[in-house]
Amino acid sequence: MTAILANQTCWVPKPGLLVSARSIFESRFIVASGAGWLDLKEPSLGSLGRPSLELIFAVFELDIPKTVQVSVAGGELVNWTADLDNLLAAKLPARTYLKMALAYCSGTDWQKIAERISRALVRRSQLILVHYADTENSRSPHWQEVIEITKSLGGKFVLIDTHCKKSGGLLDHYSLEQLEKMISSAKQLRLGVALAGSLKLEQLPSLSNLQADWLGVRGAVCQEAQRTGDLCLDRLQQAVALFPACSSIES
Repeated sequence: MTAILANQTCWVPKPGLLVSARSIFESRFIVASGAGWLDLKEPSLGSLGRPSLELIFAVFELDIPKTVQVSVAGGELVNWTADLDNLLAAKLPARTYLKMALAYCSGTDWQKIAERISRALVRRSQLILVHYADTENSRSPHWQEVIEITKSLGGKFVLIDTHCKKSGGLLDHYSLEQLEKMISSAKQLRLGVALAGSLKLEQLPSLSNLQADWLGVRGAVCQEAQRTGDLCLDRLQQAVALFPACSSIES
């Protein structure tokens, strides 16, 4: 499948499309749209804001095709409690990934908490650790540490995102060349990579050439391009039109 952009250039997409939802309504439309990955999060609670347990388990009652990947934002690792191991991690279906962000973890023994969460999951490969591109401001671990710990815990994917949305998007922190090298280092460890961080629709073609497995959007498919706003069906359709109907990435 190819897409013709506004400048009439032809783009053959490579990665799959991940779209974040904050409600049952949005989840239904994202699944129906043909997006390859449904992600649940609450944008008003931060970059990886954890949605309510009620929403999470209500979405699991939907008829989601097995071809669609599913993930839940777990929030920041520093805010995760042992109670959540039993309330959320242990109850996630085996096909559902749990994304954990690492703000304020630099210089701490965060690996032990990540390992405990990993062991609480049905499959250890369900845990996705998040590297923040604005590393210094978020006081989060550097890329090499994140991918090495992910590998040691049996993880399958890592996500590159941004912590403070006011400090710019992904490409304000990393160049395409830097991202290409980072993705290559993850691939050497046999890890898949998802890119997010206030990505704009017009940035997706250039990012698609970096061999990432997934490109994640939220604000780009919302009303007035605001991540805390309502999902815009027209924008969602524009995004999906740039990607294959079904991703070739397996769970």
